[in-house]
Amino acid sequence: MDGPSTDIPATYAEATRWLYERIDYERVRPDSGQSNPFRLERTERLLSLIGSPQQRIPCVHIAGTKGKGSTAAMLESVLRNSGLRTGLFTSPHIDRVEERMRIDGQPPDEQRFTELVQGLAEVLATECGDQRHRIPTFFESTTLLAWMLFDQSDVDVVVLETGLGGRLDCTNICRPVLTMITTIGLDHTHILGDTIPEIACEKAGILKQGVPVVVGKLCPDALSVIESRARELDCPAYHLGRHFETQSRTPADTSPRPLREEVFQWRAETDCLEHVQLAMAGEHQVNNAALVIQAALLLRDTFAGVSEQSIRTGLQQVSWPLRFEVVRESPTIVLDAAHNPDSCAALLKTLNRSGGSTGRRVLMFGVSADKDAQTMLDLLVPHFDRIVLTRFVGNPRSRDPQELLTMCQRNLSSDPAEVLAIDRPEDALAAVLQLADPFDVIVVTGSLFLAAEVRNLLYSRCQPAELSSRI
Repeated sequence: MDGPSTDIPATYAEATRWLYERIDYERVRPDSGQSNPFRLERTERLLSLIGSPQQRIPCVHIAGTKGKGSTAAMLESVLRNSGLRTGLFTSPHIDRVEERMRIDGQPPDEQRFTELVQGLAEVLATECGDQRHRIPTFFESTTLLAWMLFDQSDVDVVVLETGLGGRLDCTNICRPVLTMITTIGLDHTHILGDTIPEIACEKAGILKQGVPVVVGKLCPDALSVIESRARELDCPAYHLGRHFETQSRTPADTSPRPLREEVFQWRAETDCLEHVQLAMAGEHQVNNAALVIQAALLLRDTFAGVSEQSIRTGLQQVSWPLRFEVVRESPTIVLDAAHNPDSCAALLKTLNRSGGSTGRRVLMFGVSADKDAQTMLDLLVPHFDRIVLTRFVGNPRSRDPQELLTMCQRNLSSDPAEVLAIDRPEDALAAVLQLADPFDVIVVTGSLFLAAEVRNLLYSRCQPAELSSRI
């Protein structure tokens, strides 16, 4: 079998093709029986080839089963509004691979991205030769490109989201000034472990000696692992619910809330922020924002520009697609990247709390083959009137819609939901648009890959003015 090309790419198309020729564990998971392919020594050696910028640039490192991408986006927005030049690294991307790396909120243009890939390809060709075992994976390559971009752009701080787990994730070669763990749940069990303590141990691997850690709401089994590791490394730990807390509204306030925002109060022993406006919907996003506020206050000693006003402005202006993102009205279309039972539960909670339509609910659902699709459907199906099951086409891990249809059957004995299984996402989108009336709500979820593909389909169907204010 031939290996990836060693030619230096000359165009943007060649640069993206050069990347996609790498082994990509987001598309093809390693077999559970094989040895773990992730090695930090390899990543460290690769980073040394580009000058080890991760040793010189301060960063905030974020891990978690869910919420880490939204949290990273919020914190980057706060730091950017504090007058800092920011780098942001997240995964996966929605449309273009360069979306994973951003300077002051913007990805590099095609020319800049091509130049980055050219530079990396030249370094690897010179230093590594054509030895298959030394060729970096897709994720390692994007991590290297991001650090190259951050170094060349003279950023003040990088916000770094882990790709998978933490302990052996290649982003873990860094020197953080702060670490964050958002949530811990059962996901990627074939790699990270079958139990909450095992997964928590992997996430706790991002903790560094003496570096503060901000921790979200965790179950006791997960929290005990994180606390134990923090004590071993002498890491000051700040826990949501113990050291700081939020309140979204008073119990008497039962009025509907808008689909696109939250307003809450943040309180700690010595600080209080009233009426904080967050440009993302959902109680889970309020929890993420709470972590960001605590993180920002801790970072004031390192970055003088961080202030209460920059925190407020950053949260009010943050934009992060596919997290309960409303992209159209009449009918309302919500795109959400929920991809496991916990995130599906959070989606339902947000939908039920929102001041949405009085019409019916239509679900468009597709999921990766390695996810707990049965539990996700058990949660979602009873809350929708019509259901269209489909697959995404840009990633081979998508589950067959006919299998999903079988899983739905046990939820439909006393439920009036109409269920269709449609193989192509564009046909499924056409079906849900035809099924929905102007006052209905369409929810597209089950996978970031599906939500991203539908988002792109909607772009092609809609005039730019329809979506520009919402995306």
